[in-house]
Amino acid sequence: MRRHRSRDVALVVVPLLAAAVTGCGGNDTAYCVDRNNEVVDNRQCDGLGTPGFFWYYGAGVGAARVGTKLKGGTAVVSTDIAENVRRGGFGSSSSKGGVGRSIAHSGGG
Repeated sequence: MRRHRSRDVALVVVPLLAAAVTGCGGNDTAYCVDRNNEVVDNRQCDGLGTPGFFWYYGAGVGAARVGTKLKGGTAVVSTDIAENVRRGGFGSSSSKGGVGRSIAHSGGG
């Protein structure tokens, strides 16, 4: 019998939870940032176990570019899947990278 690692379970459960909350409110953008709150490519946050990168919520900016320093929001370490799901992010990997990720805000469902 094959044992499931917590990482394997997270890769299945997290996208399902994200899909469940997507219809519960408006959308916003989360940005992957470094320790200085400067926007970096999403790939930096998508790798499981990548230290030093964070999903940044509530920046209140339109379309930020790589290198933009964000303020006025909250940074959540990219490896904290539970907190990122709670905030509407989903932590799924992206082979295309890019900047910013649409998130869903829970608004009562």
